[in-house]
Amino acid sequence: MVEHAVASPGHERALTVHGRRVQLFEGGAGRPLLYLHGAGTFWWMPVHDLLAGRRRVLLPVHPGFGASEGLEAIESIEDLVFHTLDVLDTLGLDRVDVVGLSLGGWLGAELALRHPARVSRLVLVDAAGVRVPGVPMGNPFMLTPPKVRELMFHDPTSPVAKAVLPDAPPPERLESVLRGREAAARLLWNPAQQYRKLTSRLWRIAAPTLVVWGREDRLIPLVYGEAYARGIPGARLHVVDHCGHLPPFEHPERFAETVLGFLDGG
Repeated sequence: MVEHAVASPGHERALTVHGRRVQLFEGGAGRPLLYLHGAGTFWWMPVHDLLAGRRRVLLPVHPGFGASEGLEAIESIEDLVFHTLDVLDTLGLDRVDVVGLSLGGWLGAELALRHPARVSRLVLVDAAGVRVPGVPMGNPFMLTPPKVRELMFHDPTSPVAKAVLPDAPPPERLESVLRGREAAARLLWNPAQQYRKLTSRLWRIAAPTLVVWGREDRLIPLVYGEAYARGIPGARLHVVDHCGHLPPFEHPERFAETVLGFLDGG
């Protein structure tokens, strides 16, 4: 089981990165763990407390999401990689373990491929970024929240599914949600060329890699996880049963135990 004794609650602070504000959530102590969030999950959740039981967890919010500035400078995943390097430099971190979910998994893979000296170990969780001919991904951009929940959750009626993707966001979060949708669409709306490039370069990733995937992910099906595991030398695939696109949220205990075991050399 994941230990909680040394965990500290996640707190929020602001970084200034080349004159732009970056929202940062942070908690725990120990070796740093960079958590790269997905397109719709850019806040501190119970899973982060679990990870912070053994690690110093750092969750920088990508430009355009939450309260982070700088979306105007992000036109491609390469721009987001350089932004993330700037965040690491600002934090004084030369080399870190990286956990990336969905969009954050794509970012983590690109970071490990392009800047291998900065990534110790890599965990890719239901990650975007690769291309599997003949197997389409779901497109959440034109769907209602209930339909998006069906794509993303094993049980779309569960309390966690409705908390992460409510039918209507609370008024105080509406502006943030709309900004996040714009940022997500900029990077994820039909990026076929970038997906093809990463798919053909996975063999260059040298960091020990764990690929974690929800068996019932209907947004990015399991065959994409298999493609990541097949393409990255030595990568291991861990499939989470009764789980959709968001293992950290549907099964936080199981997820944290699996990830921490791998990061600790297991």
